[in-house]
Amino acid sequence: MDALDRDLLNIVQTDFPVTGRPYETLANLTGTTEQEAWQRIQFLRREGIIRRLGGVFDSHRLGYKSTLCAAKVQEDKIQILTDLLMGIPGVTHNYLRNHAYNIWFTLIAPSQREVEKTLTTIKGIIGTEEVYSLPAQRLFKISVDFDFNSEDDAEDSADMANKGEKDGLQRNAGAESGEESSTSSPRGSAILEPYPVDEADKLLIRELQGNIPESLTPFAEIAENLAWSENKVLERVESLQRNKVLRRFGAVLRHQKAGFTANAMGVWQVPEEKAEEIGKIMATFREVSHCYQRPTLADWPYNMFTMIHARSKEECGEVMVNISRATGIKDYSMLFSIKELKKSSMQYYREEDD
Repeated sequence: MDALDRDLLNIVQTDFPVTGRPYETLANLTGTTEQEAWQRIQFLRREGIIRRLGGVFDSHRLGYKSTLCAAKVQEDKIQILTDLLMGIPGVTHNYLRNHAYNIWFTLIAPSQREVEKTLTTIKGIIGTEEVYSLPAQRLFKISVDFDFNSEDDAEDSADMANKGEKDGLQRNAGAESGEESSTSSPRGSAILEPYPVDEADKLLIRELQGNIPESLTPFAEIAENLAWSENKVLERVESLQRNKVLRRFGAVLRHQKAGFTANAMGVWQVPEEKAEEIGKIMATFREVSHCYQRPTLADWPYNMFTMIHARSKEECGEVMVNISRATGIKDYSMLFSIKELKKSSMQYYREEDD
């Protein structure tokens, strides 16, 4: 990737322009032409660096229930569980990690009853009760925002990785991207209540949750699919963003192909009375894409979860040290992914298509 590719990726991760001619807007922001910006983005999509270009929605705001699940699975049952989870649409991510709790997966369902039903089925098939739901109690950040400009000077990046209080590492990515999950957000750590989604919203969400058309005027094509005006589409998208239903509109990346080959689930033992304060500090690190407070288990004392992305395992470790220094939290652990078993995007309202 050259400088223009990196500039475009820095923008479209979190802030793809919702306008009639989005690539013209991108061109003006990066000093190129509309055609060049469009061609570059399409190339990044074809190369698989951009996995999806579309809307990322708040499942809780849509009335869905989501949770992170941890399981202790015998080695001879891992493939059985992998195949099972691959066939469950609400399981969007599944990882094999280096811990006694070796399988970690996310589950999204239309109701809590469906979550529990799915977990009961899973326990029955793999023959264990050690599959636990760890739903978010507080949300501090969801903002996958890789800094591609750091490739310009690897030495400077290494220096900054060793200085946890420098702006380059603790820049508020959520505030830059307009996400409602950062320390500057009025939302704070609250989980928003469901939004009254109407039938028109559902139609639009079905269009936005996949890939937008490979067109200079993608929203016009979406409007044509819905038999709406383009202005109606743009206004509805803006409304979904304003009401925090649409967390962001942008590119979902394959971070390994983009150069961020290491990721770690950093988990922390944080005193309950300090959870709000500490979670907000952790959320300021750009390398942290997700930051949640979750329940503990009898043999799992960690209540704060931070997903960390970097270019090496060593960099992940450096970020953990920097977070520890910034927060004063010394009891922590890192779980690395041994294998990515599933990664997909949630498809909302598909059960209503029949």
